[in-house]
Amino acid sequence: MLRSSIRILSLFLTLLTFHDALYAQGGKPLTISGYVRDAASGEVLINATITVSPVNATVQSNAYGYFSVTLPSGKYTVNVSYTGYSLYKTEIDLTESKALEVTMQTAAAEMDKVVVTGEKRLRRTNTVALGIQQLSMGQIKKIPAFMGEPDVVKALLTLPGITSVGEGASGFNVRGGNVDENLIIMDEAPVYNSSHLLGFFSVFNPDAVKNVTLYKSAFPAEYGGRTSSVLDIRMKEGNNQKLTVNGGISTIFSRLSIEGPIQKDKSSFIIAGRRSYIDVLSKPFLKEKDRDNKLYFYDLTAKANLEINDKNTIYLSGYFGRDVFGFGNEAGFEWGNTTGTFRWNHLFNPRLFLNTSVYYSKYDYKLFFSSTQNDEVDEKYDWNSNIQTYGVKPSLTWFINNKHQLKTGVNVVFYDFYPGKGVATSEGVKNDITLKKRFGSEMAAYLEDTWKLSRKWQIQGGVRVNQYAYLGNTTVYYFRDTTANVRKPLDREEVVTSKKKVADWAFFEPRLSVRYELKKNTFLKAGYARSSQYLHLLSNTASPTPVDLYFPSTNNIKPSVTDQVSVGMVTIPEALPLEFSAEVFYKKMDDVLDYIDNANLELNQMVEADLLTGKGRSWGVELEVKKETGKWQGWVNYTYSRSERQTPGISKGEWYLSRYDRTHVVNAAVTYSHNKKWDFSANFNLGSGTPATFPDVRLDIQGIPVPYNSSEKRNNFRLPAYHRLDVAATMKGRQGKKFKQEWVFGIYNLYARQNAYTIYFRQNQDEPQKKEAVRLSILGSFIPSITWNFKF
Repeated sequence: MLRSSIRILSLFLTLLTFHDALYAQGGKPLTISGYVRDAASGEVLINATITVSPVNATVQSNAYGYFSVTLPSGKYTVNVSYTGYSLYKTEIDLTESKALEVTMQTAAAEMDKVVVTGEKRLRRTNTVALGIQQLSMGQIKKIPAFMGEPDVVKALLTLPGITSVGEGASGFNVRGGNVDENLIIMDEAPVYNSSHLLGFFSVFNPDAVKNVTLYKSAFPAEYGGRTSSVLDIRMKEGNNQKLTVNGGISTIFSRLSIEGPIQKDKSSFIIAGRRSYIDVLSKPFLKEKDRDNKLYFYDLTAKANLEINDKNTIYLSGYFGRDVFGFGNEAGFEWGNTTGTFRWNHLFNPRLFLNTSVYYSKYDYKLFFSSTQNDEVDEKYDWNSNIQTYGVKPSLTWFINNKHQLKTGVNVVFYDFYPGKGVATSEGVKNDITLKKRFGSEMAAYLEDTWKLSRKWQIQGGVRVNQYAYLGNTTVYYFRDTTANVRKPLDREEVVTSKKKVADWAFFEPRLSVRYELKKNTFLKAGYARSSQYLHLLSNTASPTPVDLYFPSTNNIKPSVTDQVSVGMVTIPEALPLEFSAEVFYKKMDDVLDYIDNANLELNQMVEADLLTGKGRSWGVELEVKKETGKWQGWVNYTYSRSERQTPGISKGEWYLSRYDRTHVVNAAVTYSHNKKWDFSANFNLGSGTPATFPDVRLDIQGIPVPYNSSEKRNNFRLPAYHRLDVAATMKGRQGKKFKQEWVFGIYNLYARQNAYTIYFRQNQDEPQKKEAVRLSILGSFIPSITWNFKF
């Protein structure tokens, strides 16, 4: 199937060349094309809106800031708008194709009319697909955050349909899906663990992030490999006009970024780093025996680019980050991500844009335990594990005319799973426990057309063909069938010495989005998408931990497949500076990973025997009101949704609530600009508690009380409702031409709500025969913070 699709793409490119040849004979169409950039820094602006009058042709700049409009000869007015920037306007007498270098100035506070004009052209009214959420770093930095640090993932949790299972939870859940069902990419490279400090911070440095786009329904055809969402994070290229330094010092860590031109207007770089210092600050207050404890994280983000000529630009970016926890020489563990991306942008002609990305990604963790006697190590245990990904992704965009924009490409990905190697040492004798490596490959081809059918109708239709193979060079296990919810017995094992295909699957994934303009600035939308997933995070806890394993689909574990349908409306009333949106969705999930009761997921060579696959479904409605102009800005949203699973042998074979079901969720994020010196903001979250499995009866066995779940149903109870209020105030200090500074004062969990992360049972200290339920709160008090930010 994949070979056939590649042949189709080859034919398509041949027809493309023939198409241009025909134009050459009859006279080529004329184009206005170019890049949209920030005038002060030279950064390209993604999804800027370009409108050409009087023909009313409208396009948007792509993920690399490039746009192209095809027109007959004539006189035109070109308007370019982007949130927070003054409207760019120029007159053109088009007698031949023209390349524009659009540079946009940041809008001054008093330019309200210009800002409103630009902003009204943006956001979901201009996108074809549903379920797209976009946040600028300006918006993210205004949202009150834990310890005063702006955070991408925490900002996402204020959006409809995005939840987590509680404070300190790693990752995020989208429309009832697991955290591993989100494709998180940073400059094209996948990120497998997006959390620092066990979920309190994300790995994305706010000083290095340029654009954040989340797709949670009908993904564009270029994305694949996950079934719930795509989080596409683009990093800054660096200021190509002048050297600038940004930084911040807070109560928990500091950050610093340096960016500037390598060659003005042609090339630039950015280097951004962070390091927490909880361990340093707490050391004077600890007992001497605890002063060797470690608790910190750090990361480094770097990027450089070079414009070779008008047709070729190359980029090189990378990330490295670690978390380190340790208790002296007795125990410790660390984990982190490493990514690298090489990207090449090439213009064949003004209407044909090529981006080719080659990337590498690695997530790994290490842990150790040791005991000493007479200051010598008596017993020791070391364990390490990782997953590595290698990929290449050429993508071609053809701006055919003002009605059709075609995008096509091929993805090739190789996975290297190293579940782990453990070495136990006791009295000088070593015992090696090594889990077998696993290997996989994914190949895909896609084709997508964005078609302006008429003034009112617009369609984005595409198809993605995926082929995944579980490869050899490992030991392959075969199991016999058994009773549902019972560990499968081993039938035989086979050592495959080469990386040949052991099992493979091919999927045809149609994607379709439709937009209809009901009236001016009011649009009806609908979308459908099928997506498949081949790797799984093995975790039977509510929130994944850094030491959970990524595992591929094998001859025993099928890939999961999800079909999602969504319908919605978005409108911006003429009389109000507000955006209203409503969306209804339904997801059908097949071959969703599940676990037998009391599954053994750690150090288990034959972990597949403990894995099950079942069905899932989720549905809901998302309502949102957003205001992005004036002194008062922000959004309020409400989500009603359900998420269920059904697995043979689990919960009596009946549908049961998934761990990520949050029936009702309300979010409100509000900012108020009081004057040039003071800004205030608040964030409120209220939601249903997550489901959990608890015993409902007590058995007395020889006088010992034993809790027991008589219903045999999973997630038969629900934790108490979650709610929290955060507030912040920003005081601008010196705002000179060469030096700017501000102070951010924040309080996280203002009224000290003790939200339940989980509930566990223990013996009552006064009456040991009785059991008592104990609420565990990760953060049970309000947390103040102060951050000093500077720029020069």
